Amino acid sequence: MHRERKDAPLLQVRGLRKAFGGVVAIQNVDLDVAAGSVHAIIGPNGAGKTTAFNCITAFVKPTGGRIMLAGERIDGLPAHVVARHGIARTYQNVRLFPNMTGIENVLVGQHRRLRATFWEAILGTGRFRREEKEARERALHYLDFVGIPHRAQHLARNMPYGDQRRLEIARALVGDPRMLMLDEPAAGMNPTEGRLLVELIERVRGELGVTVVLIEHHMRVVMAVAERITVFDRGAILTEGTPGEIQADERVIAAYLGRRSGQTGPAPEPIHAVPAAIPTLEARLA
Repeated sequence: MHRERKDAPLLQVRGLRKAFGGVVAIQNVDLDVAAGSVHAIIGPNGAGKTTAFNCITAFVKPTGGRIMLAGERIDGLPAHVVARHGIARTYQNVRLFPNMTGIENVLVGQHRRLRATFWEAILGTGRFRREEKEARERALHYLDFVGIPHRAQHLARNMPYGDQRRLEIARALVGDPRMLMLDEPAAGMNPTEGRLLVELIERVRGELGVTVVLIEHHMRVVMAVAERITVFDRGAILTEGTPGEIQADERVIAAYLGRRSGQTGPAPEPIHAVPAAIPTLEARLA
């Protein structure tokens, strides 16, 4: 468990830039994330949110800029070294081992904590057996923490989508990160699952002391859980503020709904009132 000094910057990003050939995906991104906070990143599709995540977690190499974690520069490091510094993440699309059980998927997340050698595992030494027992206990603990202890022996591919999302979070948490980065964790969830996700994120921050950064389009989730919100648009940061400030910002409304400043006509819905999901098919009994 990590208890960073609350409100001190845990993550600092300065002048972050990423270009793919001649296409600049993000440019001049400055971002501060306070330790012990829940910080949301929002913006239209293609705004550069996931590219920023990928740069911070070393999934892709930045073209320019600096990334600091707890005052230590981490840009340019390999992804596994960044993970050792205490950053864990999930992805837009579920990335589990489909033919492995829930507990096996979480055990994978503990690889950097284990010290037994290959030969110790082959020979079944005392240290290997102790580590294996402790790893299984930790895996079961985190499956229980995220609310799916009953999925320990179920194959990941057979789990409901919402439980697969929770399994990913358990796998990320078992490595004892300082910061958890969630890329659209509420995608595909119904309103009930969204509320349970909010409760889980609050527990991750409150009980584990882990700083949470999330990309999310589900505005009810964002407004319920985030203390600070950064808005991306066209590869750059449009604005940043509290949920109340973001909700009332005309630039944010324009970015999401296409309304320009000074445009006449009915005012758009407040951001927090955007429906959680718009059905593409409805069937009703006559």
